[in-house]
Amino acid sequence: MSSAYPYGVGLGNVGSYQVSGVPYLTGATAPISSSTPVEIVFPEVTQRIIISNTGLADLRIGFSANGVKNTNNYYVLHQHDGTTSSDYSKIDLKVKVSSIFLLSNSGSATTSVRIAAELTNIDTNLLLHSGPSGSNWSGSVGVG
Repeated sequence: MSSAYPYGVGLGNVGSYQVSGVPYLTGATAPISSSTPVEIVFPEVTQRIIISNTGLADLRIGFSANGVKNTNNYYVLHQHDGTTSSDYSKIDLKVKVSSIFLLSNSGSATTSVRIAAELTNIDTNLLLHSGPSGSNWSGSVGVG
């Protein structure tokens, strides 16, 4: 192996994503209001995130505060219909990110979430310094 290209954990390392992810679970830290986005920060780069809207208002999901507030660069996860605990509105994302942003899509209504994620062993600093393919997501150019 060449010392110019050391093998190790990293964003482009396939093995970092082939192994089972380290589990990460959280619920809503507070009701997600329609005025201020809530940032969920992960301790390591993700390989998969499952978000369940457990509340009674639609929820915006994006990759920047600007994306969920001021643009159309977000995904709307519809409200939970309230019938059964397994009937949450869910999305399953296979993405490598260090955080996500959440915001109610329903005026002054609040909602809540449950999040399950699979984490890699990749330090989030590698994502922050990787340029356009990393965290250069301002809520513009289709990436919210």
